[in-house]
Amino acid sequence: MNRTRLVALAFAAALLGGPSPADATPTFYGPTPYLSAADSPFAGGSFTYFYLEDFEDGSLNTPGVTPSAGWSVFAPGQFTDSVDADDGTIDGFGTGGHSYFSNFQNNSLTFTFSAAALGGNLPTDAGIVWTDVGQNSINDTIGSKPVSFSAVDGQGNALGSIGPFTLGDALITGTTAEDRFFGVHNAAGIASITIRMPISNNWEVDHLQYGFSPSAVPEPASWALLSVGLLGGVLCRRLRGRASS
Repeated sequence: MNRTRLVALAFAAALLGGPSPADATPTFYGPTPYLSAADSPFAGGSFTYFYLEDFEDGSLNTPGVTPSAGWSVFAPGQFTDSVDADDGTIDGFGTGGHSYFSNFQNNSLTFTFSAAALGGNLPTDAGIVWTDVGQNSINDTIGSKPVSFSAVDGQGNALGSIGPFTLGDALITGTTAEDRFFGVHNAAGIASITIRMPISNNWEVDHLQYGFSPSAVPEPASWALLSVGLLGGVLCRRLRGRASS
């Protein structure tokens, strides 16, 4: 193999093995205060599709998502903690809206997304709002407990996690100042998100949200191949010029 080709191949390998763009790294959000959809970090974003499930019709029926078993929609009532704005007024209480409830059965909740049901693209952005925690039993104290959030990509690889964060205001009467958003952005797609309360089976969430934001930036390999085509050719011409002089 001549020297010109060796140098060009080494140049290509360096490009292909170089660092990926910053957007290739997952970004986690939260826990941040959340009283309405306007408080979402995804608000105002540019999406090919975007769904917000607020459970206000009494069910989870946005497309392309499946929840883990054992959860149900909690109707308005004195112990319901919906996102504050869902009853039409931000007034410090979520008792007039709906939430998603653990049914005294679950200390984790996973939402799994289907690319096939979402036009062929997994979400690039997904999140959930934690709203309340109560007693596990009549002997359990009402108070703050740890919450964690994690995500998985389309190949089954963990994208990371945040937490545990200690959340809860020791009230079960629908107060909303404690409500917190958890979310993640991953340009390569999100297959599932999970929120956990390892020492509680009595808690609520609301405002599941997920969307796909296409990127105009070529994939890292595409950038590298393009650079090889443009710069590698220049390099080869220079080396050949030297050899013939």
